[in-house]
Amino acid sequence: GNNVNPQVKLNNNLKTILDFAVKNDIPVRGHTLIWHSQTPSWFFKENFSNNGAQVSKQVMDQRMENFIKNTFAMIKQNYPTLKLYAYDVVNEAFEVSNGNLRSGSPYYSIYGDDSYMQKAFAYARKYAPSDCKLFYNDFNEYDDGKVTSIYNFCKKVHEAGNLDGIGMQSHLGTTYPNNTRYKNALDLFSSIPGIEIHVTELDVMQQGASDSSFASYYKDIVQSIVNCDAVTSLTWWGTNDGYSWRSSDTPLLFNSSFQPKQA
Repeated sequence: GNNVNPQVKLNNNLKTILDFAVKNDIPVRGHTLIWHSQTPSWFFKENFSNNGAQVSKQVMDQRMENFIKNTFAMIKQNYPTLKLYAYDVVNEAFEVSNGNLRSGSPYYSIYGDDSYMQKAFAYARKYAPSDCKLFYNDFNEYDDGKVTSIYNFCKKVHEAGNLDGIGMQSHLGTTYPNNTRYKNALDLFSSIPGIEIHVTELDVMQQGASDSSFASYYKDIVQSIVNCDAVTSLTWWGTNDGYSWRSSDTPLLFNSSFQPKQA
């Protein structure tokens, strides 16, 4: 494309997943459009060059819109029957320590506020399938400061008609957070009228807890989740401990031999 129209293409890994989903009639969640962590630095530079100067807000507006438009167009063109039921539009935009916007993000460097996030949701609403729900997704979403920032932002964008829900990654540990803290986050987010909550990446680091204590912690957390009317989706972050990104912390419901734990 040109300086404001980045192109997108399907790679083989993505084709494998989407081919399987279409063949077996499995709805798909998209993850993610705007994420500082895995966006290459040239996306923010003139002429898409790592050595280029940082682009202006006006250029970045066009790049974001065209990237989002081209992504949805690519999916529709190649997979017209795919059910894209949700998409994480913006991911992990707030600091863990205080809930401020990530100052190290190139998006923040260009915009200086959350306007890029608001625009991303407006673009996604414009180009996503009409039945695809749009989410903000984050981790440590129950921390002081961060929980308030996520609530304030999502309430604002939801009221503008461009956000349907909040994704709580929920990478937990038996020593933190306790169930009360986690439930408080569920309660705060669900207080936004009409909002949906998806628990998107649930796992629990065992952290030396006994099997029974581990099971008890899991039970309390999951009961809080299923008892929250706003929660419409719950996903564990992996099938068994052997395939977990935190395998040494044995965070899932099945051990590496697929044997169910007490949890």
